[in-house]
Amino acid sequence: MKKILLAVTNDLITDYRVHRTATTLQSMGFEVTLVGSIFRDKSELKRPYHIHRLEMFFSNGRLFYFEFNIRLCFFAIKGGYNVFVANGLGVLPGITVSAFVKRKPFVYDSCDLTTESAEMIGRPFIRWFLGLIERSLIRKARCVYTISESIATYLESKYRIKVDLVRNTPDFKSIKNYPSEYRLVHEGLKVLIYQGAVNRGRGLEMIINAMKYLPEAMLFIVGEGDEEKELEKLVLKTSLYNRVIFYGRVPFEELKFLTMQADLGLSAEEDICLNYRYSLPNKLFDYIHAGIPVLVSGMPEMEKIVSERQIGKIIYNRSPEKLAAKIRAMLSDDESVKLWRANTIATAKEFNWCNEKKKVIAIYQQFL
Repeated sequence: MKKILLAVTNDLITDYRVHRTATTLQSMGFEVTLVGSIFRDKSELKRPYHIHRLEMFFSNGRLFYFEFNIRLCFFAIKGGYNVFVANGLGVLPGITVSAFVKRKPFVYDSCDLTTESAEMIGRPFIRWFLGLIERSLIRKARCVYTISESIATYLESKYRIKVDLVRNTPDFKSIKNYPSEYRLVHEGLKVLIYQGAVNRGRGLEMIINAMKYLPEAMLFIVGEGDEEKELEKLVLKTSLYNRVIFYGRVPFEELKFLTMQADLGLSAEEDICLNYRYSLPNKLFDYIHAGIPVLVSGMPEMEKIVSERQIGKIIYNRSPEKLAAKIRAMLSDDESVKLWRANTIATAKEFNWCNEKKKVIAIYQQFL
């Protein structure tokens, strides 16, 4: 049996994409090992494949990535793997070195444009250094794939390589009920949900300020990130602590039970970097599979799906008052809500992992 190692820098708890890839590879006949990190949450993860989480000394920054890649190399080189997979630029150096030492092929899943992300704004040296790493190593990969057509086109043009498309979509499963322990307490108010990273440029400050004009609604922010403390201060300042709830991180196995209870899913990224502009975030597909209408930024990838499939509306005016008015109009339009919900079902049948995993199988079949 061919052994394959997948590596990612996160702690694996909320990373549904790498889990789906791992289970698909396992179904193909690979013996799969997934390597990640471990931080404050040391709870045991039960997965159908092998897991190895590196307990890190550093928790973030340059020293974290340096430490992770060094330790990844030591683990990967002694493991007898036939194929290596880098899930993101953060593990590309360690995977490339391991593959070179073992004289084995590796695959690069460019799950975002790290060098063009919001985190790189105002950090020209870090951006240049990461760009140098990617430019030096990406052509050495046997295959490269990514999450959106726009990112694929960008990488193909920049590096003159072929890039495949594997969207970040959930499995297609009809969920009628949710366990009682996941019930969102909202006292009859309309429920808005944002799920994902609570980081710079996600539009959360605008959404929270819009809540001042939406006394009939509650907002649940499911996730965590660098901007969480500042946003919590904003909620206290605006006296919205009863209607804006920071729910924290939720394992991907449980997240769907929360999402399906919402009346509207939000994805309000600001157009401040190419990574956001070209993004096709997994939360959009999570909302679709939960059967709820969506309100998203006018980024080309998201706008195309939402407009063509008629599953919600687009944010064009980013003032809190205008956003609140659009949300109120959407939630009060019963006929449109009915149409949007019905269209999410048809959209989910098109954009789901059953279709995307065929591309994964085609990419990795050559290694069996």
